[in-house]
Order: sequence, then C-alpha cells, then structure tokens
Amino acid sequence: MDAPVKLKPAPGAGAMPIDPYRAFIFPNHIRELRRRAGLQKLIVLSHRLPGITYIRLSKIERGEVIARAAELVEIAAVLGVAPDALLVDVDAPGFAIDSWAAPFIDPGTLDIERERFAILVAAAVRHIRSTDRALTIQAIGERLGIAAVNLSRIENAQRHFEDWNPATQAAIATLMGTGSTAALRARIDQLHRAGELDPWIPAVSDPGERLRRTRERIAALRAELAGDRTTAGARAPLATAAPAEFAATTSGTLAVRGIAGADGLILDDPTGERIQPPPGCGARVIALRLCRATLGAGLPGQAILFVDPDRYPVAGGLAALREAGGFRILAVTIDRDGVLVGHSQQPPLTLPLSPLTQDDVHAVVAARFL
Repeated sequence: MDAPVKLKPAPGAGAMPIDPYRAFIFPNHIRELRRRAGLQKLIVLSHRLPGITYIRLSKIERGEVIARAAELVEIAAVLGVAPDALLVDVDAPGFAIDSWAAPFIDPGTLDIERERFAILVAAAVRHIRSTDRALTIQAIGERLGIAAVNLSRIENAQRHFEDWNPATQAAIATLMGTGSTAALRARIDQLHRAGELDPWIPAVSDPGERLRRTRERIAALRAELAGDRTTAGARAPLATAAPAEFAATTSGTLAVRGIAGADGLILDDPTGERIQPPPGCGARVIALRLCRATLGAGLPGQAILFVDPDRYPVAGGLAALREAGGFRILAVTIDRDGVLVGHSQQPPLTLPLSPLTQDDVHAVVAARFL
C-alpha cells in the first residue's frame, strides 16, 4: 500500500494524494534486530544507550526521524551487528512500506476526512509563511504560543487538526487570519479550490516524494558509514550519493546559495557563484553565503558556510535552522536545563533546538572567509 489514497480534487485544485505512511521517513531493521538480540522491550535497549534519549530512540526505531551515523554505530554495537545492517533497502523487491509499518499503524483505521484536512492545514500554513517572511518560528511562538516542535508537526501533518488542544486550534486559526475553526475550514477550502495550496501538498503527503527523501538519506548514511571505515582522505566518493540539487559538477564545485532576507534570514536562492567544498563534507552539503554578520564580527557576512543536512548540530558549533524560504544561522550552546539552544546577535534571538529533528536543523561543518 505504498500508493497514495487519491481524493477527488476540488474545482480548480489539483489531485491531492493522501500518504498514510508520510511519518515513516526512515524504515530500518532496528526493531527486528533488537528482538533477535533478545531485547523485547525498547526501554531495555535504551538503558544500554545512555547517549540517546528514549524518546529519540523510539522515533528512530519507528522511522519517524533519520538516525545519525554515530547513533547507528552505537545501536549496532549493542545489538552485535554491523551499522549498515540496520539500514533498509527501500528498492529491494521484497520491501513494502505497508508491511514494514504494520506494527505501528493500522491503515484500516484511516480517517480520510481528518487526514485530508490535516494535509490541507499543513499546506496552508506553509503557504502563509512563504508569503509573509515576518512569520518566523520565533515570531509564531511568541505571538501565538505554537512551540517550534508543534509548528513542525503541523507543517508535516503529523497530527489531525482535531487532535490538537483548543488553544493550538485557535492559534492556527489566528495564524491563517480567521477567527474560528469554522472560518478556518472555509478559508482553507477557498485556498485549495483556488489551487494556491497545490505547490505545498506534495511536500507534505506524496509517497513518491517521501520515497525520494528516504532513498537519499539512506544512501547518504551508507556512504558516511562506509567513509568511517576508511581514511579521511577517502571521503571524496561520497559526492556520488548526492541528489542533483546539491551535487558537485565534474570540476568538484558547489553552487553557492544565499540572498539576504528580512530579519536575519538567508533566502535559499542561488547567487551564481561556485566554490570548492573543503575535504570531508557530506554527500548533500550546501554552500551558503552568510550575507550579514548575524553572529557578530567573528563571522563576517561574506563568509560561506558549508551546511550538512545529514548532521545534527552540537554545542559549541553552528546550526542552520530551516525556515520558510531559507535558513537562519545560529550559534549552538546548552542551557542550564540541558536543552540545546541556538543564538543570534543580529537580530537578538534564542531558540530551543532540542525539540527539532534533523529535517529542521542542520550542522554547519565548515566555513570559508572571503
């Protein structure tokens, strides 16, 4: 059942796929190999992995977040297998996402109308944020009380609208410029009928797009794991696993992206420049011009940063936070409560990063000063 559920489009709108497996972006063999190792409960495995929280380990095993290569190495060591044995070949003849996800979801309980509206809400929020650059993650959190982790869940239709509490439902209605949930439904239906949500729906709920992202992430993980078993100088072949939009040319250069946007945002637009990436960059590295000294004089605006979507930021480093239309560069620290946070000087911001997944925030692995 890796095909979408197709709904009859509203007049003027394109076909709308419903992917019941959209949350499962990282199918893996962890659950199977855990049980084969005699660890029937995930909590038992968690106790042997102090470096990975139980909540994150659960999301990894359920395929809801992409594991980092270092995490796979830790998990594999406890299970007594090679790290790449945890990875699934999603193109293998015997693989089917419905069979893999069966322990976690019952497609027979799929509520089409709730699924449909969750996807339309996700597309509508993405649409409105793309048209108003003032609607940053922080602004939405401060003005409407929608935490960054919940905004990510809303924009990825990870929960039905009806399952959010009344305060969050009201905040979404306010974000969309409506005063009630009834008015919200009417507004979203209007946008859908006008076709304005069509560009955003595939990113939320398209099995083909999900499979493409999964295939790329797993290929990058395989390449990184293979690179860890070689010398550092042997990492150059990782570029062969890169998707087309990030791949280097035969000359080994990357297209530089990054145009100055409002409120310190770096717009994800090409600059027309190309640059040689430093050694050891991952398969999907992005060359991003900083545009302005948002972190102070120590990192000038003309610097080009190398952002790796397959690495999660760590304290003491830099992070690239994805927002609608671009990136925000933050210095990463840990607060006194042990929460990973990101800071910016211009504008002055402090944002929690721990609730965000690797899809939302990436590590800056190198910088070049020009």
